[in-house]
Amino acid sequence: MWATWQADKRYQVKGLDENGHPKKGLGRKLGGATANVAGAVAVGALTMTFGGGDSSSGPGTAQRSRDLTVVGSGDECIAMRLIKSRYPDDHVGSDMLWVLTPQRLAVLVPPRTEDSEISAHPTLSETFSEMGRILVGKETERFGANQPGEPLSNKPVATWFELALQDIVDCRTVGEQKQPHRYCGLQFADGSGFVLNARTPADAQIMVDAVNDQRGSRG
Repeated sequence: MWATWQADKRYQVKGLDENGHPKKGLGRKLGGATANVAGAVAVGALTMTFGGGDSSSGPGTAQRSRDLTVVGSGDECIAMRLIKSRYPDDHVGSDMLWVLTPQRLAVLVPPRTEDSEISAHPTLSETFSEMGRILVGKETERFGANQPGEPLSNKPVATWFELALQDIVDCRTVGEQKQPHRYCGLQFADGSGFVLNARTPADAQIMVDAVNDQRGSRG
């Protein structure tokens, strides 16, 4: 099992801009070169283009990085239907806690508060060390980021949506061309999917291996 925080979303979906809004004339092939794109990667038959996880506005800006990339062929693909799911009441999805359990992959979100953003991105190992007894269900859990040696922070989260592991047809590390892959790519049957920023190649491999072990495959 693993758990990782993902901060903000960007879109590589035909017909949408990187903020997920409809954009006329966005008919170029998914995975083609665009401004502020570091490289193209493939997850099975799915070609995804995304940046390196840094702010697309360049250095010196206040814009946060975007960890999660949503990829698909259109607004009605599986990935878009999931990401458009309604948030739990009084919760927001600017920060997302992705948790792999033996049965499913769950996405949880924090409540709507002034400090709901995660101030720092904990590594996979730091987040995993906090999991303890977490059992993903419909009830709100208390789960948060803390530094080694500090008390466990209590950040309440609630389930936003869940993925059955059998719905993931491919999972592998992906990344910029000619660079160590530090992303975990998840693909659905229609070719759409999600790319999660694991932040290090080692953590990306851990995430992929765990998903594929639970799926009964290696990739």
